[in-house]
This record gives sequence, C-alpha cells and structure tokens, in this order.
Amino acid sequence: MFDVIIIGAGYGGMSAAALLANAGKRVLVLEAASIIGGRAHTFRDDEGFMWEYGAHSHRLREKGIANEVFKRLGEEIEFIPESGDAKLIFKDQLWDRPEGPLGFLTTPMLSFSARITLIRFMLEIKKAEAAKWYDKTLIDFYHTWFSNLEVEQFLPFIGMTIMCPDPHKVSAGEVIDFMQRFFAARIGVGEPVGGSSQLFGKLTKYVKKKGEIHLDEKATELLHENGQIKGVATQISNYQAAKVIFAARLPLLFEVADKKLFPENFVSYATSIENSSGLSIDFVTDRPVTNIKGSVLGVDIPIWAKFQSNSDASFTPAGTFLSTWGIMLPWGFNGDQAIVDQTEDRLKRLIAKLFPEILSHLIKERKLVVPVMNANVLTPRQSKPHRPSVESETLSGLFFVGDTVQGDGCSGDISFSSAMKVVNIILG
Repeated sequence: MFDVIIIGAGYGGMSAAALLANAGKRVLVLEAASIIGGRAHTFRDDEGFMWEYGAHSHRLREKGIANEVFKRLGEEIEFIPESGDAKLIFKDQLWDRPEGPLGFLTTPMLSFSARITLIRFMLEIKKAEAAKWYDKTLIDFYHTWFSNLEVEQFLPFIGMTIMCPDPHKVSAGEVIDFMQRFFAARIGVGEPVGGSSQLFGKLTKYVKKKGEIHLDEKATELLHENGQIKGVATQISNYQAAKVIFAARLPLLFEVADKKLFPENFVSYATSIENSSGLSIDFVTDRPVTNIKGSVLGVDIPIWAKFQSNSDASFTPAGTFLSTWGIMLPWGFNGDQAIVDQTEDRLKRLIAKLFPEILSHLIKERKLVVPVMNANVLTPRQSKPHRPSVESETLSGLFFVGDTVQGDGCSGDISFSSAMKVVNIILG
C-alpha cells in the first residue's frame, strides 16, 4: 500500500511526488506515456539531439514559482546566465527588448507620446488591486484610463507574458498579478541548463527516494467507497492508497471517475475549459544563424523563439545548431490541417525575412502540432478565483494538481504552485 498515488508525471505530478517522497511518504506515480514530462517532456535521440515538446522557459528565474519547488527540496534550478540581448518582433521587424518599464521610454518601436502612455499604463498596473480585475479583460482595464491606439497595438505583448496575447480575451487580474510579481523580482524568464530534462532528472531522483514511477501504465478508475478514496485501478493492477492526486488536465478526470461523483458546477467548468493550441518547429542548421542568446517574443504576432545552441551547446551534436520557434494557432483550433499549413507559411515567411540563413542552411526540421499548449487560457472565466480548488469537495482524499486548477501564476507555474498547495495539505 502507498501513502499517495499520483496520476500524471508532468510538472505538477512530479513536483508533488518529489516533495512528498522527500518528506518520507511512500508514493506511486502512474504515467500512461512511455516518458516522464507530460506537455514538457524532453528526450535525446540516437544522434545526440535534445528534443523538447516545445520550448519551456520559467518566469522570474530563481525568484519564480518553479524554483520554489526545488528550494523546498534543498536545491535550485540551474539557469543559463542572462544574456541581455532578448528581442521583440513588432511590425515584421526585430527590435531590442527594453529592460524593465523605464526601458520603454527610449525604445524606437513607439512614438514618444505612445511611450509615455505605455509607461503610465504600467504604473496603473503596478498599483492596481488584482482581485478587483480578474473578471475584466486587459482592454477593459486599459480603457479605464487611456485610448491611445498605438499603445493598443502593443497590448498583446503584455498579454503574451501570460500566454494570452488577445487584450480583449485575457483577464486583467491575471496580467496585474504577474506584472506586479515581475516588477518586484526585476527578473525576466529563465532557461534551464539542459532544458526540462534537468528539472525532471532532479525530481525523479527525489521521487525514487521513497517511491515508484510506473510508465506505460494508464489509470482506468479511481477506487472509492462511501465518499473516501481507496486507490487507483490501471490496466495492469489495482493499487491502494488513502490519498490520490489527479495531476492531469481536469477534462480527463472523467475518464477515470463518474461525473456524478462531483458537483454540477465542477463538472460544467471542467468539461468546458478553453485551452490554447500551437505549432512548434525545431530548425537545425549547419552553422550559427545569429549570435542572439536571449529569447525572441512577438508583440503583434503570437510568436516565441530561442536559439538553444547559442547558450547551451548540449542540445545538439558538434557542428549543428538548433533554434525552436512556436506560434499560437487560432483560438478554438479543431485540428484543421489547412489552418496548420497557413500558420506554418506565416511563420516561415517571417523567419525568412528576419533570419534568412535558418532556411538556407537548414539540415533538419521537426514540426509539432500541439493541440493542447496551455490547458487553461487565462480568460476572466478561467482566472484564479474561478478555477476549482486543489481539494475535492465530494471525495475525501482526492486532490487536483496542474494548470487547470487554483494555483498561482500562469502556464507551468500553476502546476508547480498547485503541487505545493496539495503537499502542504497532505503534510498538514
């Protein structure tokens, strides 16, 4: 018998498992896939290339939520040193990314009057109460004080910091919460040495202190009796535990548990969560195509990119160079290949203009359509106050971890945060 069973081996599941095992609990992690990592998995192929499922960064580096998990384990994430040369794409041109709010005073991307308005807007964000704005959009917040159309064109950049660039869609409260943490930390994103493999390698080490990880073993049913969790059934065996952490997307919960076990409002929310989708392309060239080490982020186009080989040579064999580009697919993407083709063409035309040597010196390309990128788009409806609690209301001993529940931050940070919240409850 185990103390805790965790379903899912992504950021949230592995963080919870590592923290619990490190505290002396006997844990079992069940993962349906053949590899640890969920939507952040990574692997090295026979040729020596490190492939990630997209490119994952961590907000606020050593002061961020992800690193807090590792601090609790007695160590920290090793980040690549900051390069100071991050770029923005705006109006199909490449610009130096301003450092901090005051950096926007001198950027040539905007007119002087627009820069002043943008700074004033950031000051409003800095002093706002996030709790009052979760149910409003960023454009609502902006129009409370300003009407500069030039600055409105720049608002997607602010929304993109929490992976929802549409100012008419993203929750103002979520933006305010993140931006205030950014202003306090004065640190941007961090790239782990070795990518996600470093994080999962460290977490696995702690899980195995007092637990087991079963890959290729899919949970098929939550076992319960009289409102109390009893364990988990898989296609291989039944496992007993008084506590179970469901660390996958909430819509998948009903593959292992009857909807009737949960409140109607919970079921309604979980079955209608809006996620984002993306297209990620890895380009391998036979020579460096730029000396940029920092990230590249789109302002008026939902693009992000990094040139891994410039800052971390471990990603590729000697003599080859990797860059990863991602672009969001339209909201409500339903798998239409024509939309994928159009988005790929849009991305490659922009790359050909800004970094023409990528395509002219290309020796390998890997394209991934990511149907679920961020499982929870931070709209007002899906903002933190409205997401379900990490503890089940109806099944004692059942907990939820991941980016669709009530954790702090955005994207992967919600997974790390919710894992720590659940561990705090279990450990008392």
